[in-house]
Amino acid sequence: MQKERKRVKLNKSLSYKGQQIEYCLTLKDQKFIRLKLEDTSINVSAPFHAYDWEIEQLIYKNIQKIQKIIDYREKNQFFLISENGFVKMNDQKYAARFLEKIDRKEKLDFKLYETKEETVKRMYKKLSINYFFYFESVINKYKQIMNLDFKNLSVKVMKGKWGVCFPEKSKIVLNTRLIHFPTVALEYVVIHELSHLVHKNHSKDFWRHVERYMPNYKKVSEILKVNVL
Repeated sequence: MQKERKRVKLNKSLSYKGQQIEYCLTLKDQKFIRLKLEDTSINVSAPFHAYDWEIEQLIYKNIQKIQKIIDYREKNQFFLISENGFVKMNDQKYAARFLEKIDRKEKLDFKLYETKEETVKRMYKKLSINYFFYFESVINKYKQIMNLDFKNLSVKVMKGKWGVCFPEKSKIVLNTRLIHFPTVALEYVVIHELSHLVHKNHSKDFWRHVERYMPNYKKVSEILKVNVL
């Protein structure tokens, strides 16, 4: 019985109408070439003996669907890890450098680590520290407007939540990733979490309280309904 070969993952690209289409190719023991399209990624699995032209032919055949993914990815790309990269803040792209060695203490200089996951983790940690004042200024503005107070503000990356309020601890936590969006999105989350100091649950009274300080909160909340959490 022939031993199954270990699968191989490769990052590949091809040119189409002046743009580079990046995709992930997995070579493994299978009979056919398969294309899987997700919200932000293009994945191809193919047998070890597959030719490049066969793989590219399948991609070109599905180019219209792929173009939608590329457009979505560009619209919702919040950073680019590169020596000439960027970080999107307040819905604007700012030049950022991702380097193996950082020789200057620039706010948007980030160290490259062995894995992308570690690089991203450290990037957000640095953003949380360097731009804490931004989150603090917005929440201080609204706690005065709403005549509410709390003792502790924390800014960090969270999964599945843009913000959390702990009324019993007088503590509010905001998601660092809010920095990517227009300030009005952060204002909505701040109003939402401050309102929990008055109404713990998402009752009708709670939403009336939110609406009092942001009448168009439903429209603003749509900004945050993207795949970043």
